[in-house]
Amino acid sequence: MDDQLGAKKQAAEKEAAKLQQSIAEKYPDYVNLATPKALNTVALRERLGVDEGIASFIVGREVSFVQLVRRDGIWIGRINQGGEALAESVATLRRAVEVQGGAMSDFDTALAYRLYQQLFNGVSSKLADLKHLVVVPSGPLASLPFSVLVERAPQGKAHAQVDWLVRRLSISHAPSLRAFYLQRTTASAVKPTRAMLAFGNPALTGQSKSGARSGSGSLSALASSCRQEGPASGDLLRALAPLPETADELGVVQRVLGTRGLQTKVYLSDNATEAQLREEKLDDYRVLYFATHGLLPGELKCQAEPGLVLTPPMAADDRRDDGLLETSEIASLRLNADLVVLSACNTAGSGSRFGGDALSGLAESFFHAGARRLVVSHWQVPSKATAALMSGMFESLGPEFESGPAHSLRDAQLKLISKEASAHPFFWAAFVVVGDGQADALLPLPRAQMARN
Repeated sequence: MDDQLGAKKQAAEKEAAKLQQSIAEKYPDYVNLATPKALNTVALRERLGVDEGIASFIVGREVSFVQLVRRDGIWIGRINQGGEALAESVATLRRAVEVQGGAMSDFDTALAYRLYQQLFNGVSSKLADLKHLVVVPSGPLASLPFSVLVERAPQGKAHAQVDWLVRRLSISHAPSLRAFYLQRTTASAVKPTRAMLAFGNPALTGQSKSGARSGSGSLSALASSCRQEGPASGDLLRALAPLPETADELGVVQRVLGTRGLQTKVYLSDNATEAQLREEKLDDYRVLYFATHGLLPGELKCQAEPGLVLTPPMAADDRRDDGLLETSEIASLRLNADLVVLSACNTAGSGSRFGGDALSGLAESFFHAGARRLVVSHWQVPSKATAALMSGMFESLGPEFESGPAHSLRDAQLKLISKEASAHPFFWAAFVVVGDGQADALLPLPRAQMARN
């Protein structure tokens, strides 16, 4: 019997090898994508500026490690905590940015300082002269915007006086080292011809309790009504809270870009529909901007995909125009965007399969569609502070986006931190740049470097 099973196993392995060879010959691009070659660390380092570093993490049960890659070398640091302890620290920090009973808890800056020491103590001397840090998180660290870490002991300082890591560094996140490498290596052959296409302030009729971009009480109806195979219920989507502040937010961003002579289109209220989105030639736009509700699967019963809420029609025949732009629909779009802004709540939630848990399926789908960078959020977003943050980011970007989104987001965050009324991380830390945080002007490499790789 054992001989027969062994012979069958060998025959199956031989047949599998033949099939693999056939696939490799017929579909080499697929094979390269499915089983990529090991990343060349020298090539990775060559794609970094002299003041940039990439910190990636391996989280274990009892001990974890950080790897810092710079242009001039690679360093490994030991983290004397495992996944469970790190998860507890991250959860404690995040509880302070969850609004409960209409109020926020005080942010534990002492814990944010201890966590910074634990994560970077082994490589801290090599962070001192950096200006841009790319973070490749894993495990519980994927739920942490690293901008809230504290570099020096806070000693009872007010939030506006705390030495947040973002005070010294621009920070961006990457799904993986390979994803970062590819973004620094490849470029679109055709540049977009228009600046921005935006959708916001969808026509909704629910009640807003906090001015934040979650459905608040109206989500209870969504959560109790089971989503069927067909289009989403327009009545339930309309029961979400309206977001009038998003119209102001997009208006400010449109004016910033418009003063530079850049072409923009903004669709609001009844015009902010899926049908209007599909009528646009999306790959003409450098920036796609959605200022609306983001729904995660747990918020819409029987809903397997996250989605962005647009204005629902009175009656929808299919899912392509039901007012809920879902991940599978987004992934099928054709984009050529340098930047996609998801100015909605929870768009960087965990659960992604795209390079780890750093992205939700919602953000993942935009990468699949052709986006190169995303600005996404980690928690329920206060609308007025978000309007100030996003408009400040675009004011800082420059006429040709020359400062890069990570640097520009940092500039906008520092403006909010400078005022004690908006210095709590709840107001400024939710948003992160995912993807290459630098400007396009800094990406091209000398031909000699490209040839070696």
